[in-house]
Amino acid sequence: MITTKKNIHIIGIDHGYGNIKTANCCFGTGVLASDREPAFRNDLLVWNSRYYIIGTGHKEFAANKMLDDDYYVLTLAAIARELNISHISTADVFIAVGLPLTWVSEQKDEFRKYLLQNEYVDFTFRDLDSHLNRAKHGS
Repeated sequence: MITTKKNIHIIGIDHGYGNIKTANCCFGTGVLASDREPAFRNDLLVWNSRYYIIGTGHKEFAANKMLDDDYYVLTLAAIARELNISHISTADVFIAVGLPLTWVSEQKDEFRKYLLQNEYVDFTFRDLDSHLNRAKHGS
């Protein structure tokens, strides 16, 4: 169940090296991106006119998770999985993010900026359209 306060859905996401974990799911960090729609649509996320197959294995270790869109897309998939459990497709979302301890002091602020790069985002995951608004601070 998602924690909701003042109509803001609070979702915890642990961005591990090999898996993304939320309260209700765990999936591999592998992402296959394509400009063309793939034949298989299982765990397919569509965002910014690109197609992403989510959870196919594990992403290779990177000291900086912000070099591409993969962890942003994985975050969208994690949020969508949590919201889909409650049959929610449009929401104001606040994410509580976990990072490996070695990152917290060095990359926390950059990763926060990376994940909050859009005030709102529209995407499709598993053939379900979603619209997310970034929750305002102090709400």
